Amino acid sequence: MSENTEAKKDPGLRIVQSKVRDLIREKEMRTSDEFISALSEHVRAAVEKAVSRAKENGRSTLRPADL
Repeated sequence: MSENTEAKKDPGLRIVQSKVRDLIREKEMRTSDEFISALSEHVRAAVEKAVSRAKENGRSTLRPADL
């Protein structure tokens, strides 16, 4: 199974879908459900990376620099 299919099956979005769609509408664009799932997965991956970086630096608090 591809990563996109796996993300689609995960009902636990990590973003506020309505807020993202509102932002996109403000730009006079539309979005697909696949985009929302991919963005949620992107956020998950960014948080995981930030957690790893903070731990490597001996911190338990995430900071903007960890992104």
